[in-house]
Amino acid sequence: MLLGSHGSVRSVLFKNPLSLVRFDAVLDSADSAMFDRLRFWWYGYDPNAVARVEAEPIVEETVDVAEEPVDRLALSQKIWGPGFLVPGGVDYVMTMVKLFGVNPAMSLLDLTAGLGGPSRHVSQFFDVYITAMERAPEIAKRAHSMSIDAGLGKKVPVTTYDPETVELKSHAFDCAYAEYLTVSVVAKERLIREVSKALKARGQFSFVDFVLADDGDLEDARLEALRKVERFAPVPWTVKQYTDCLTASGFDVRICEDHTELFMQHVNQGWKQFVEHYDVKLMTRGSQMAIAEEGELWMRRMTALQGGVLRVYRFYTVSTYGAIS
Repeated sequence: MLLGSHGSVRSVLFKNPLSLVRFDAVLDSADSAMFDRLRFWWYGYDPNAVARVEAEPIVEETVDVAEEPVDRLALSQKIWGPGFLVPGGVDYVMTMVKLFGVNPAMSLLDLTAGLGGPSRHVSQFFDVYITAMERAPEIAKRAHSMSIDAGLGKKVPVTTYDPETVELKSHAFDCAYAEYLTVSVVAKERLIREVSKALKARGQFSFVDFVLADDGDLEDARLEALRKVERFAPVPWTVKQYTDCLTASGFDVRICEDHTELFMQHVNQGWKQFVEHYDVKLMTRGSQMAIAEEGELWMRRMTALQGGVLRVYRFYTVSTYGAIS
């Protein structure tokens, strides 16, 4: 590992100045005291104050020890919690599914399993079987292993799927839910119709996602910057596009509420606890770079939200199939 004077992480970052500049530029764009703390934690000093002090000589030391491959999924869980890859944790996913009135006789569909943490908690809490699906193959494989390790391999199996082309079994589920999925799905209408088809009579569908603000522009520079770092490029709809599509697909939209501020609070909380509990200087260089990239991704998401081009909305719907007319 590369170390600077007094064991500083600075020389590690200077080995990749582009990463340093990009990460710091994103930090500059965020309007949050918490992210100032993240900046100080990351660099070990205030990078904006460099011009006011005499720079210390940078001495690099090389240790002839091969670094282990970076476990990005493990690093993400350090931010969002065991089994989680997105903000909110157990409490938030429970607010989504409690509306379903879940009981052990029901069958649930999770369209964004991630590492399976949310659905494993729901399954244990309600003693219910959940079909969990994840679009990233390596994440789905890890999630299924975690379900097996937790003794839930049969109650919460995790499989890979493509939301652009998936064909779901008709009338197979009582409820379905998803977090931050459809924003990056091009064939949104097709996916929503598949979910509608997969639900039983009066089935319920709850999801939270990024939406394009009413006065937002798909060509906004902040969205373009976000697309450069997202694994699946965001192509957000407006709230009206969602409600129109849901209605046309056979759903009665019961709840459509802005969760932007709550989402940003959850992001802040995740990074805050990470800063307080982990020391980047003790991580390998590869892990440090991975954290920098993760930080940049979340800074760009926050920039789009704070700038007003994106919002976060939660939808709760009930299928009109089987309703008495």
